[in-house]
Amino acid sequence: MIRLSVNSKKELSRGADQIPGDGRIFIGIERDNHKEIENCQNQKKDEEIKVVDYSQFEASTKSGIHADVNRIRQKDEIIRAVVKKRRNSAITCVCFVCMAGISLLKGWIPALICILIALFFLWRAVGKFSDEYLRELYEEGLLVPGMIVKTEPLTIMAIANMVAQEGAAAVNGCYCLEVKELDGAKKELFEKIPCSCFFCYEGGKYHSSFQPHPLCWGTMDQQEIGEALRQVEEDNRENSKDEWEVLKEIAQKFPDLGNGNMILLDENYVPFGKKNYMDSNYQALNQQGEPF
Repeated sequence: MIRLSVNSKKELSRGADQIPGDGRIFIGIERDNHKEIENCQNQKKDEEIKVVDYSQFEASTKSGIHADVNRIRQKDEIIRAVVKKRRNSAITCVCFVCMAGISLLKGWIPALICILIALFFLWRAVGKFSDEYLRELYEEGLLVPGMIVKTEPLTIMAIANMVAQEGAAAVNGCYCLEVKELDGAKKELFEKIPCSCFFCYEGGKYHSSFQPHPLCWGTMDQQEIGEALRQVEEDNRENSKDEWEVLKEIAQKFPDLGNGNMILLDENYVPFGKKNYMDSNYQALNQQGEPF
């Protein structure tokens, strides 16, 4: 699963630039064998066409805020949950290393098993969120509309266009996010909460999922958040249907959607699928909005 960011797009673009621009392949054949050379050139050009241009995933509308990294580390519950899992994995890794040392007294096989388990948890514990990535998440991500659809537990639903390739039929995703706190928000039912998001892309015409990050997690500047909300309102006027009303309808139709789950909508905003954001495939829904 590829988490797209500005840095990743630069790296991928740098890799694509290493392909010869004129499509030539030198294979040591005679000069007068023009046909074979031409075939090789065409084959190389076909390979170049298959290179994914990740610049197409640049957010069309960004939040415009100046993200506060310290605030993000304190308030962003999605980031904090990942950090907590990594910390727990690190502690578990240390425990299994200690158990491996004790197991050596009984034999090498139990010790080897403990070492293998320790390596697994070490792999899960590795990695951290850089300041640059956290800024990009809020400043370079796509600005999308979000709304409080439940106050107990406090739940946000956000909607985003899942189309990854130009020309594909419109598909929107409604993401359900349960949160503990929204510092700076009134926390009222149907309060509008602008969010920034990155998408997960696994190939094909559509992104596989996204996660919304409320802007109030990234800045305490209410003026910047207000300007972002006005931008969302302006973009919403161009839609065939009011997406604020769509969020209300989906929340009422799927009251038990659950944290991290998504409802997929067709170009007419009719629900046709349900999935968890970690899954690649979705579960089809019938006309009543229930799984087949």
